[in-house]
Amino acid sequence: MPLRLLQIVLPENNCADLDKIIDEAAPPSVYHTPLGDDLRMTSLLMHAHVIEALSDKLEDTFSSCDQFRLLLLPVEATRPRLEEPEKETNPTDEEPKQWAPRFGRISRDELDEDIRDSARTDPIYLIMVTLATIVACVGLLKDSPAIIIGAMVIAPLLGPNTALALGTTLGDFKLIRNAIRSNLIGLSLALAIAACFGLFFDSSQELNTEFASRTVVDLGDVMLALASGAAGAIAFTSGAPATIVGVMVAVALLPPTAAAGILAGAGSWTEAAGATTLAMTNIVCINLSATGVFLIQGVRPNSWWEKDRVLGDSIRALIAWSIALAALAALIIFAWAD
Repeated sequence: MPLRLLQIVLPENNCADLDKIIDEAAPPSVYHTPLGDDLRMTSLLMHAHVIEALSDKLEDTFSSCDQFRLLLLPVEATRPRLEEPEKETNPTDEEPKQWAPRFGRISRDELDEDIRDSARTDPIYLIMVTLATIVACVGLLKDSPAIIIGAMVIAPLLGPNTALALGTTLGDFKLIRNAIRSNLIGLSLALAIAACFGLFFDSSQELNTEFASRTVVDLGDVMLALASGAAGAIAFTSGAPATIVGVMVAVALLPPTAAAGILAGAGSWTEAAGATTLAMTNIVCINLSATGVFLIQGVRPNSWWEKDRVLGDSIRALIAWSIALAALAALIIFAWAD
């Protein structure tokens, strides 16, 4: 499990309360550094999966203090090594399992920071969508799985879809709006670029293997997308490198979108509809499984008064995604069975 350095900056007159909270949490390593101007920085070396409860407690206690600041820094390694927590502890009866590990995941704030940035519709995102689409289109036209894998590694659509699942789980409507906007812009751009390639595609010729595999949808594709979404969410929450996550999730997103654009540009509307159905099925499955993983791993808002409301909204969102998946599955079975 990755390590984190949690640093707390507070005025000296608040440090007695801080020390009491730290004693309850019992972190393995604590360091105090005077900063001048009656400020002190306290540094805690801890495993990433036990950070969230402590940081929530600190924010609830000291958020009204103007000079309060929490910093969370990654730690590559330390010697001697920290031992893993032996078991869940109950510091007080009022706060059962407050310092317990959260299913081996990183803290909510770290997860939110990692995913929120990836949902921005900035020039870099547009450039990455453009480049990934070009790579995918060339791979499809050349019938080259290796080139298509290159588009999967770029993975520009990973961020917006993971952000949509996280926003649904946290009840963060701003994040949901940003994720939907980034998804729509990214997909529209990918389809437009792919349609330009389709103008030079001979629709009378037989589709190659890479094209054909993305125009006929079956239930195996649904299982692939569900597994990809779950794997991507688990990798994000465990702090896995984003590149590895991208390979797992992009396998189900960009290639069918590029295939749909090329075929639509070439006037092959039936095949384009099949590729579009596959792309939509994958998006629904990824959001369904990622939202489920976030809920199972205990990702919740910080404010206690929001938790019950957001949990209900998240369950309703899961039901809505499930209904959409059932509708698409019915379409796959009855419309694309032949």
